[in-house]
Parts: sequence; C-alpha cells; structure tokens
Amino acid sequence: MGRTNTLDQLNAISDKNTKRKSLALDNEYHNNSSSEDDSSKIELSYTIPDNNNIIPQETTTSVEDVLSVSSAPQNELRLRKQKSNNQDSPVDLNGVIVDVSKREKIFLKRKRQIDNKHGSDKSKYLSRFNDITFKAKSSTIFESDEFYKTDFFGMYVLFWLATAFAMVNNLIHTYFENSTPILQWTVVKVFKRDLFKVGLVDLAMYLSTYFAFFVQYACKNGYLSWKKVGWWLQAAFDGLFLFFWLWIALEYCLDFPWIAKVFLVLHSLVFIMKMHSYAFYNGYLWLIYKEGLYSEKYLDKLTNGKVTLPKGHTKNETEKVLQESIAFTKYELEYQSHATTENPDDHHVFDIDQTDKSIAKLQQEGLIKFPQNITLFNYFEYSMFPTLVYTLNFPRTKRIRWSYVFGKTFGIFGLIFLMILIAENNLYPIVLRCEIARKLPVLERIPQYFFLLMDMIPPFLMVYLFTFFLIWDAILNAIAELSKFADRDFYGPWWSCTDFSEFANQWNRCVHKFLLRHVYHSSISAFDVNKQLAAIITFLLSSLVHELVMYVIFGTLRGYLLLFQMSQIPLIIMSRSKFMKDKKVLGNIICWFGFISGPSIICTLYLVF
Repeated sequence: MGRTNTLDQLNAISDKNTKRKSLALDNEYHNNSSSEDDSSKIELSYTIPDNNNIIPQETTTSVEDVLSVSSAPQNELRLRKQKSNNQDSPVDLNGVIVDVSKREKIFLKRKRQIDNKHGSDKSKYLSRFNDITFKAKSSTIFESDEFYKTDFFGMYVLFWLATAFAMVNNLIHTYFENSTPILQWTVVKVFKRDLFKVGLVDLAMYLSTYFAFFVQYACKNGYLSWKKVGWWLQAAFDGLFLFFWLWIALEYCLDFPWIAKVFLVLHSLVFIMKMHSYAFYNGYLWLIYKEGLYSEKYLDKLTNGKVTLPKGHTKNETEKVLQESIAFTKYELEYQSHATTENPDDHHVFDIDQTDKSIAKLQQEGLIKFPQNITLFNYFEYSMFPTLVYTLNFPRTKRIRWSYVFGKTFGIFGLIFLMILIAENNLYPIVLRCEIARKLPVLERIPQYFFLLMDMIPPFLMVYLFTFFLIWDAILNAIAELSKFADRDFYGPWWSCTDFSEFANQWNRCVHKFLLRHVYHSSISAFDVNKQLAAIITFLLSSLVHELVMYVIFGTLRGYLLLFQMSQIPLIIMSRSKFMKDKKVLGNIICWFGFISGPSIICTLYLVF
C-alpha cells in the first residue's frame, strides 16, 4: 500500500467521522415545525460529544421519538419546556397531547437505566437511511378494520352504489341509442391496438434493468469498484435508458397509440426508479463496507507495528479515528440489515457486545446481510415488489390469499371497463369539440374554452378517482399479494388533506418515498443545500416528469402542467401562514377545488390551445 494512498484513506476516514450526519432531516418535504406564537413548546436539544459520535433521531420529532432516542446514553439529551403563561398545561405536539413533567420523569429514568447498563463510553450512531421504514401492514385504508368501524363507512358504500347506478344508466342509454357494439367503440379500438407489441417492448425495458444487478455483481466479485467505476457506469446507463426508451423507441421507432405510449412512459419511469434505488443504495453500502474492512485491516497492522504512519498522523489519534470508523460501519451495516422492517415505534438498538467482533464474523452470524443480498433471485424479487425503494429486507406475508387476488383482479377489469365507458360516452365527444375549437382564431377559442371546461370537469373527475382506485388500491394490492409483500402503505387519506404538500405525501406514497430518499435527501447530501431548496428541486423534478407525460400524449411542449405543479409551492406557503392556521375546513376546500378543477383545466388547455 502506497504512502500517498494511505494518507488519502486516513484523511478521508477522519473527515467522514466528523460528518456522520443523517439525510433523514424531515419526514416531509417541508419543515412542519410549530409557528413562533405557540404559547408552549417542547424543545429537543442535543449535545454532541468531542468524539464526534452522532445521536440518532427519527425523521419526525415527537415526544415518543425523544423517548426512543434516549437509547443513546453517551449523548446528553434533555427535554426543555419553554416559558409560557401556563406552565402546567399539556402540550399538543404533532397531534399528541402530553404532560411534560410526566414525560420528563420517564425520559430521565430510562436514560439512567441505559447509562447504568452500558456505561458512558457507549453510544449509538445515526444511520443515513433511517428515513424509510417498511411496515408489516397487511391492508390498505379501505380494507382495514378501523375503517369498517368508522361512522363514515356508509359514505364509501354510497359512493360505489351511486357509481353503479350511474354506469347502469349510461349502459342503458348506450344500448338503446347507440347501435355500435362495445368492441367497436373508438376508445376500445385505441385501447386494444398493438397490445402484443406493447407487451414485448415492456418486457425489453424490464430485462434491461438487470444491468444494475450485473454492476453490483461485478463489484461483489472484485471485477470493478463502485466508487471508481460502478457509480459512473450506473449513472451513464440511467441516462441512456431514459433517452432510448422515452425518446427513440416511443417517438421514432414505434407508431403506438397515445394510451400505449403513456403506459410505456410511466412504466419506464417505474423501472428507472427501481433500478436507481437498487444501485445507489447498494453503492452506499459498498462505501461503508470497504471503509470498515480497510479500517479493521489497518488498525490491526498499526497495533502490531507493521505500518509506519504518514507524516502528520500520530498513533493514538489514528487508532481513535480507526476505532470510530469501525464502530460506525458495523452499526450501519447491521442497522440496514434489520431496521427497515422493524416496528417504527421501536427505535432500533445495536447490541453493544457485537462491536468486539469483526465485520466478517458478524456476517457469518447473519447480523449483516450485505453483500450476501446481491444475488439474481434477490433482484428478481425486488423487481416484482410494489415498491420503488430498495432495502435489504422487506416484510413478507406467509401465504397468498387467492380469493383476495381474484377480488382485486375483478376490480381491475371492472374499473377499466368503467373508465372506458366514461371515456367513450362522456370524454370523447368533448375531445372532438376541442379539436373543432382548436381550429378557430385564438380570441374565439377563449369563450368556447370555458364551456368545454365546465363539461369536462364531471367525467374527468370520475376518471381521476377511478385511476386512483385502479392503480393504488387494485393493481398494487394484487401485485403485493402475489409477491407476498406485506407493506400495503400505498396511499394515505389524501381526501382529508389541508395543503398540497400533505397531498404529495398521501396520494402516492411509493413515489413519495423514492423522492424523499433519492431526490430530497440526496440533494441535501450532494449539493449541501437547505431543506427549502431541496424541496424546490424535488417539486421541479416531479413537475418535469409530469410535463414529459403530457408531451407524450399531445406531442408538444406547452408547460401548462409544469406551471400548475410548481404553483403548489406558493399555495403550500400560504397554507402555513397565520391566516390559514387552524382553518382545516378551508384548507380542505382549497385542496378539493384543486382536485376537481385542476386536471380538467390542464387537459382542456392542451386540447384547445
């Protein structure tokens, strides 16, 4: 080992030990801290010791999180109640009513117990990827026992009954007033066209994602280094994948209908997100793994006097740096092997006694799964899971409920039929009117546009809602059941959102988790930006992807959807102003107004102008 290389390695490790900070800064896109005029708050304060050990924290700060964090005994943590007019009043923190004095007593008692058990020289490190937790949640909101027990369960039943009556009425009118068979409908013809070719292209896209596995496999077998070669190979392939399948294949090589193109575009984005997460998550673990092996090897040589330290490094300081590096890498590798499938209410604790064992020994005992996870079957399993974020272990179910799969399959085809029915009888005539209006002078289009918009809103809203149920409730649940994937947290109660940042989280949690880890947190880490700028970057990337879909559909770049997506940022800022504070009904009305009118406004703008 060259002295220059050794010096670089030691300096790099020393620098890392001073920057062991989590990317899990916030569980949301924005800081949801209370406003300054709150009469009473709980403040969590950290004191970082001189040895640069880092205190773990959850992605959101609550009293329960504080009590969980107390498992880091070396670091001084304290709950401090700020001055208020009423010192004895309970505090509402993130929706939880707590008695501060009682919680303080519990916290201090737990801290003393841990200190007595492990001593003052032990601490727990902060993981970089503690932002995502996969829960063993076997049902979605509308299938949970809690939902069936609510007072509003009947409203959900009423919605589907009203939908059924409307569809039956639509079918009756279609049968008696339109003699065209269903299979001859315009929308059905577009839907059926080139199905076999679309399937082959989709299969080719899927198989090409295995490039990410072969890069990791090459790293595992020593053919290449992730840091020096693998990272660049994967980044270049991501760009090539996006360019080829979205531009060349869809725009120049294949004359597919717009429905097929939209499907392939969306699925290609799913593939590239899954591939990116797999590659760069394992890439991060390669950096940790290699650092741990190097530190163990060099520390052993240093202890036995087999190496001469580079200039500027003393033996005691170097030993301390290497020991801290080894401790962190062991913790991180073990944490990533287990923590993401634990109960999120139970903060992960690394067994202190395991720190005396080498990384190789921990692997033999099964405490560290990396890089044993890099197998062809592991990647195949991950590619089948309804998630865009990779981790070493996922919660699994014990068996497949075939009756459940049958019910979801029936729901998939039923929803597709309803969407085709609405599209043929309600949306397609409006589209034809839009094409006629498009030929008029601009000044004559404007009054026509508002009539078209008002006619578009009701059927488009129904298609919007059916799309939600089709993808996030029917398709994802069916795939999860077939793949024995236990986490069914695909969406949240977006219909109760009071601002659009909450909607971005609740509407599509699969994409939200990906953006949170690989765009939001990665922006903070790679570009050293603050949370606000990282949120803007995340929104901008999401907006550009949505605009790309519009380009595929309409064949032109207009920027309408991009503009509407980015307009959510000032709306979010407004929703967190003093005026909107505690006005949840008004906030929900604004959100619903956006849900109802926004998609129709955007669609008619692209069709008419």
